[in-house]
Amino acid sequence: MKEIAAIILLLGLEVGNSIAVASVLPYAITPMEMMRLPPSCAVKMKSDMQSPEYRAWHERIGKNFMDFHHYCHGINFINRYWGTRNANERNYYLVQAKGEFDYMVKAEKPDFTMSSELYSYRGEVLKLMGKPGEAIRDFNRAITVKPKFLKSYLQLADLYLDIKDEVRALEVIIEGLRNIPDSKTLQRRYLELGGKEPFPEPLVTMAMEPESAKQTESTSEPATPTQTSSGTSVTPASEQSSAPMNSQPIGTPKNPYCRFCPPE
Repeated sequence: MKEIAAIILLLGLEVGNSIAVASVLPYAITPMEMMRLPPSCAVKMKSDMQSPEYRAWHERIGKNFMDFHHYCHGINFINRYWGTRNANERNYYLVQAKGEFDYMVKAEKPDFTMSSELYSYRGEVLKLMGKPGEAIRDFNRAITVKPKFLKSYLQLADLYLDIKDEVRALEVIIEGLRNIPDSKTLQRRYLELGGKEPFPEPLVTMAMEPESAKQTESTSEPATPTQTSSGTSVTPASEQSSAPMNSQPIGTPKNPYCRFCPPE
């Protein structure tokens, strides 16, 4: 009975601490905090919906710009996490950030151009919460959606290094170099992890012209290049993208986004 009472007391203290933290920490983003967020957040939260700026970002980001304040609050909670050393506050900020990103994932529309960034941020939160398996899935999904998204290759490789799996970390960096061959950061990480020059061959991004096409009349249309995504982790992506040309299936039957996960 004493042990049960002690557990109840500890749970009560934990809940009480969470309530106390929530009662003194504001939800609203301050002007100083807004300066650390992407420019799209200020437009979303301060501009009139009929303004040219709002319309431009709505077109650039997609229908989910209506929900975009959740994305902005999620990033802000991560910034607050790194800005404090108080354990209770840190836990509170991580829970709040995950809730905001979870909302965006559930509300995600097909035309949302910030999917890679969304899963990258949620993956980082999951990693900080001590949930590496879930974080790996989100980093993989970010890469699958946008194969040229540098940040998630680095996040995923770092996570594997944290769990002492250097082999998989190197595999991730190799995949990154095949998609972003000119990245000096990936080249450096490749060598640090034991990779040898020459660097991995880049993926073929131009559609190969069939042999039969060479026999057609000279007025025929040339082969159309395969489109690849080319955004960054900061600038909202509006480019067309396609998955890399790879005959190997990605992921596992239960998780199609986890290209670097162990077999089930």
